[in-house]
Amino acid sequence: MSAIGPAMRARIAEHLSERDWAILRFLSRHRYATTTHIHRRFFTGHASQGAATRATIRVLDRLLSLRVVSRLERRIGGVRHGSAGFIWHLDAAGEHLTRDPGSARRRYPGPSTPFLDHTLQITETAVALYEAALAGRFTVAKEEVEAEAWRSYLGPSGAATVLKPDLFVTLTTSDYDDHWYLEIDRGTEWTPTLLTKCRAYEHYRRTGRAQKEHGVFPRVLWIVPTEKRAQNLRTAIATDTTLTDRLFVTTTPEHFIDVLTAGGDEEP
Repeated sequence: MSAIGPAMRARIAEHLSERDWAILRFLSRHRYATTTHIHRRFFTGHASQGAATRATIRVLDRLLSLRVVSRLERRIGGVRHGSAGFIWHLDAAGEHLTRDPGSARRRYPGPSTPFLDHTLQITETAVALYEAALAGRFTVAKEEVEAEAWRSYLGPSGAATVLKPDLFVTLTTSDYDDHWYLEIDRGTEWTPTLLTKCRAYEHYRRTGRAQKEHGVFPRVLWIVPTEKRAQNLRTAIATDTTLTDRLFVTTTPEHFIDVLTAGGDEEP
């Protein structure tokens, strides 16, 4: 298949709608998203879920034909889920159209299963935040995904270190203004590895850099697959004398919106 040159990219760009551009920017930020993610995020004004799904698939198929998006061979739920199970990412032309001038090209090699699972759960978390905001539970005043949320600092030994949250969000209502680092755990790491990440947050807190940026140090929300794992992590954090217990909140994907709405005061 021939490459798409600058002239062809310019012609493609002229025919992209505002929603098309929004989908491309979404995929640029999140790397991978399912058909269902895109449906929930960008096709909410249809008369029925079926109509919304069909509209989503039509738009994605058109963007696929323009070669601005592509999809993986594997599907969520297997072949029986049809087009709704596809996993989408930017194609080379879409990546070029959404890339900041002068920035390095991002490539999309075949992802490993753990990496893809983690990335899609970050996308799911962002979509759930959008839906909660749409329902009026809070306003997402700021959202940073992965590298956007990363912060450099000097670690305890004086070496240059990078704190790497999966997401950073600022949520506002009439009653509160909360800042959160979100950590998405898929159950693939040992608890000591998670505690090492918690200690990185403690070290970063002691630098005072986040307090200068946000006025307070954001709390850290661990979103883990099961309540058993959540309880194990809570216990491990509470018994680690190097950690500030109040800084960390642990919950599951089913309950994290409720925890955020409560300001972290409830851990279902």
